[in-house]
Amino acid sequence: MLTTKGPRDFVHLDEFWAADELWESYFLDKKIWVYVDEYRGGLPGDLDYSRIVIHGGENKGWLYSRRLAEQIEVHAVLDKIKVPVSESQLQSLGFIPWEDSYI
Repeated sequence: MLTTKGPRDFVHLDEFWAADELWESYFLDKKIWVYVDEYRGGLPGDLDYSRIVIHGGENKGWLYSRRLAEQIEVHAVLDKIKVPVSESQLQSLGFIPWEDSYI
């Protein structure tokens, strides 16, 4: 029996970016972690997504997540982020805060 398997997870970006001075916490050298990925749900009950996760350290950050069909919108929002990144900028772009776990 021949099966076809394709990747369900794809990471588009995994970098540290400069943060402005107003973050409560960040990583070394005033950097925040910017992670962009997508998931193509393949199992019953799975939901697909495209998202941007901003991690400021100490299990806090910002999340922008949409269905995979809206991937173009997610990447357009990513392109609008100005460096150094500010939390007020993320909030104005539609990010929501997360704490403890962004999954």
